[in-house]
Amino acid sequence: MSSDEQRNPGRDHVYVLWDESYYWALLLWRFLRRGLVPFRLVRARDIANGLLERFPPAALLVPGGWARFKSAALGPRGRRAIGKYLEKGGSYLGFCGGAGLALPEYDGLALCPLCRKPMSQRLPNFSGSVAATLHAHPLVPENLASPVHLPVWWPSQFALPPDANVQVLASYAGPGPGFWVSDLAWDDIRNQEPESWRQLYGINLDPDQLAGEPCVIAGVCGQGRYILSYAHLESPAFPAANFWLGHMLSLLLGQPPGILSSSNDPWTASDWDLQNMAACWNDPRLARMTEDLEEVIALGKRHFLLFWRYPWLLGWRRGVPGFVLTTLFAQLKTVRCLEPGKEALQYWDSRAADAADAMAAFREQMSAYLTAERLALHNGPPSSPEACSSEVQQIRRNALVGEFPGYGGLFGHIAKTLDELLWLLCR
Repeated sequence: MSSDEQRNPGRDHVYVLWDESYYWALLLWRFLRRGLVPFRLVRARDIANGLLERFPPAALLVPGGWARFKSAALGPRGRRAIGKYLEKGGSYLGFCGGAGLALPEYDGLALCPLCRKPMSQRLPNFSGSVAATLHAHPLVPENLASPVHLPVWWPSQFALPPDANVQVLASYAGPGPGFWVSDLAWDDIRNQEPESWRQLYGINLDPDQLAGEPCVIAGVCGQGRYILSYAHLESPAFPAANFWLGHMLSLLLGQPPGILSSSNDPWTASDWDLQNMAACWNDPRLARMTEDLEEVIALGKRHFLLFWRYPWLLGWRRGVPGFVLTTLFAQLKTVRCLEPGKEALQYWDSRAADAADAMAAFREQMSAYLTAERLALHNGPPSSPEACSSEVQQIRRNALVGEFPGYGGLFGHIAKTLDELLWLLCR
């Protein structure tokens, strides 16, 4: 037995699949590391090599991020291993992209029979707080008032046929405070010519079509079960969502309901103020990369393209790759607040010069991209998630972030390096 296997905690822990999650892995890791839930970070290669069969956990948690890339990281062996784990009684909890991974499409796990709604039938690019109606179920705390405000960050939507053999734990009731569609705050436009906004954006903007649609579901797979949530229950600033997640984790770990979400020991995600995280790893190359990124964010703010929507999440004008900047900033700030071990130091020494050079190029090219976007706001047309404002801007964006969807360009190069470093620091 390898030393890695000897450390494996097994049934008394939950596992968190690290691969292809980036920012969302950090969000869930921060939530769990408060210490109330014993957990272990695992890689897709561990699962493909039989980890779940040798040491099955209480549950496998899968953060957000593109489902198709998680599937590719797992490969056929990893996907089969998760299916076998549930067939034998395991539990799966997926958030957003982790929920999508459990569906049949895009080489998904097919743990759940539902599919995604076609794009033409969805409300595209919605985020923030939604009001959700809760439905009676052991996984739903009896003392959680309904409707409850849950955080969503650009989710897909489940297609729910009438005869679907799933349990809906929460369904959308309407927009909550701070609900956005694209870069529009719904409360500000709902009574101010919404049809004009719809024509300008060329997409549906009305959240009324969400009413009654499933947000969180559960079901049975073999002897096991899955819980799929398009709400990010691990998000800071949403204590009711955190309370619910604590309740779920209590049950998955075989503990009395609510033991992890009692009023005596509040189960809330800690604040995450990215701008004010204290650095304890004073590496000059990391410091320079952070300064480069801070310059880009400051430029975007000066030109009214970026703003801090939450202390842990940028807001951005439509078509601006603001989530890319949020991801890199969260990665760098988290790296710098952790003490590196020998393996992390060795890895970083082998990658630091290349990563710092890539970030310097990213700063220069992203600055040019953002200033051109400011000009496009006046000359038109501005960029959208689907297309840039000009052919030149499209070339710039592809070099910076790659083609959608994915993690390409300079961003992908830097993010993957930092993701591997974070794996060594956080595991």
